[in-house]
Amino acid sequence: MAACIVLLIACALPALVLGYSTAAGPPACINLTPQHDGTIAQNSTPPYSLFVDTNSVKKGGMVTVTLNATATDGYFEGFLVQARCTKCSTADTAIVPGTFAKYTASDGTIQTMDCLNVTKNSITHTSEFKKKSVMFTWKVPAGYDVSQGIKFRATVVKSLRTWWNTVMSDEISVTTSSCSRSASAMAVVIGSIIASLLLSHYL
Repeated sequence: MAACIVLLIACALPALVLGYSTAAGPPACINLTPQHDGTIAQNSTPPYSLFVDTNSVKKGGMVTVTLNATATDGYFEGFLVQARCTKCSTADTAIVPGTFAKYTASDGTIQTMDCLNVTKNSITHTSEFKKKSVMFTWKVPAGYDVSQGIKFRATVVKSLRTWWNTVMSDEISVTTSSCSRSASAMAVVIGSIIASLLLSHYL
């Protein structure tokens, strides 16, 4: 009987990585809390980082995000990453409806997830296989309110009872294409004026 109980527990543990062994469970979508009965988030500094390749992106643009274990021998088994609005009145729970994708199409360790029935607005693991790093992309929604900032937030699970939900990236600002074009056009105009002034000075 004891052997059967041990076997049952061993079989159940993988299914508790963020609620499910093959992905984060839907209940984790809002508060990024794994469905691990009787466990709480670690309050120490997370041994993980979320790196973004830019601090400014245009509407409809793409950001590359990397989740890393920072310790030499570090790893993680499960994770859930979302883009969160930093200046909304509900900043802690406001999932920005952008689109996640694999950085490498053949990467079988990650998959997109539809939280709250919004297509590909989250990304998670596919198994409890130990990972050192994962990389993915996120496309900014074309209609995003540029007055709101964006941060990527993650829950990262090292083991059944050891997980952090305060892993965050640097903040990203969203700009509009029209502003960028206006700035470029203005630079051309100013350059032309300066060139004309210099030319008239030497004539």
